[in-house]
Amino acid sequence: MEIDIRSKEFAGKPVLGPIRLTLAPGERLAILGPSGIGKTTFLRIAAGLDRDFAGTVAAQGPTSVVFQEPTLLAWRTALQNVTLPTGVTESRARALLGDVGLAGKETLFPRQLSLGQQRRLALARAFAPEPQTLLMDEPFASLDAETAGRMLDLTETLLDRAGASLVFVTHDPGEAARLKARSLTLGGTPATMH
Repeated sequence: MEIDIRSKEFAGKPVLGPIRLTLAPGERLAILGPSGIGKTTFLRIAAGLDRDFAGTVAAQGPTSVVFQEPTLLAWRTALQNVTLPTGVTESRARALLGDVGLAGKETLFPRQLSLGQQRRLALARAFAPEPQTLLMDEPFASLDAETAGRMLDLTETLLDRAGASLVFVTHDPGEAARLKARSLTLGGTPATMH
């Protein structure tokens, strides 16, 4: 993935300054910085969700996103939350649900799952299309330390298996270290990478 942001503004106010990154296959990158600095904006641009910026983003192969909230389809089962958005077969979805510890919960709806289970479901969905790049926006922020630790271990295992690259937005340098991600800090006005 190649990201070349020349500038990003909101209502005429510069938010992001020049940021140029090349993410090699399998590389893991953590973006650190204080709240409100533009980390989520940067990730939304990288994901192709925000196209109102000066610059370009070029991704090689599929890209998946794990958001701060699980963003699940409340009216669909766990199995359908993997198959419908991604188009994968039920057998692949069942295998992924097993990988994330949700075997036997395929027919449950998101409201019937704990927050940790919902996060694991979102992770299964993200890996379903076999992405070459995984973008994660503080996905473990609202979890207790033990659950967050298990999720980090699970994410690392899935990344290792898939060989996917990672761009991981976090406040916690410890999370970046656990995922073996190279850390960059977003800072300044407008924000740039340091």
